[in-house]
Amino acid sequence: MNKAVVQAARALTPTVTQYQLTHAPGAPRLPAAVPGQHVTLRVGPRLKTLTVVAADDEGYRLAVRERRRDDRRGPLAARLHVGAAVGVTAPAGRFTADTPVPFTHFLAGGVGINPVLAVLAGGRLRNWHLLYVDRGTEEFPFLATIRELAREQGGVVTVHDTAAQGRPDWADVVARIPAGGAVGVCGPQAMVAAVRDAADGAPGRRELIADGPVPAAAGDVPATVEVQCVKSGVSFQAAQNRPLLDELRRNGVSVPSSCRQGICGTCEIEVRSGRIDHRDDVLTEQEKAESDYMIACVSKSIGTRLVLDV
Repeated sequence: MNKAVVQAARALTPTVTQYQLTHAPGAPRLPAAVPGQHVTLRVGPRLKTLTVVAADDEGYRLAVRERRRDDRRGPLAARLHVGAAVGVTAPAGRFTADTPVPFTHFLAGGVGINPVLAVLAGGRLRNWHLLYVDRGTEEFPFLATIRELAREQGGVVTVHDTAAQGRPDWADVVARIPAGGAVGVCGPQAMVAAVRDAADGAPGRRELIADGPVPAAAGDVPATVEVQCVKSGVSFQAAQNRPLLDELRRNGVSVPSSCRQGICGTCEIEVRSGRIDHRDDVLTEQEKAESDYMIACVSKSIGTRLVLDV
């Protein structure tokens, strides 16, 4: 990994912070990056893959969203401060300011707005449409910049606040996009999977280009899973074609929730035993590998038995 330091930090929303990285003293300059590419940061023992929002000869600007536990800063943000030493991989990824696709529509959830912003800032597109989904009026970083780009480029921005409006009806959203449109989709894996399902069921063809990892195929998870809830003393069979959050509530286990899109982390549950297909945009890569926690609104069990600390 390349050696870097945090040069500056600025809060964009209550949960999103923007960091400026530059090369560490005595270390080579960071590799050139195109906005929209991804880098993986090593901060102490933690790894997190992030989108490059802006880049120049001095380094990268990154935007990080992290949940809080017990009103404290999350484990990654607690280690990221001005002067902190970090490792950073070389940039990679194709959903960038240089992407040649003639996008007509964008669907962005949470920090999925970062690569969309990079594409729009490239200045090649005109008359585009963006549906920007997040939770809470304070949780839309870069909205002012996006709206200014829309004025310059003839774009249309629609904001969907899940706190007030609930989850988007992706089947309805996709159906309203004219057949033949090129759609850029950026957000949590569960959102991307829902948009793909909606596109498969809609008449006409739309070209979907998704940023980030491809969700696990349906065959990667069993149809049902035996769930044991240690604190509640409840056990039941959960159908995996429905959110685990809903199955828990159906069986009398109360779990708080908010966005229901894998963005906010409110429905995080501790996992005592089980393997998880993580589909959220909350946990770090290391946390996903450890699988000590899961986000109940979107993630699935890979095995046939799951023991939860609820």
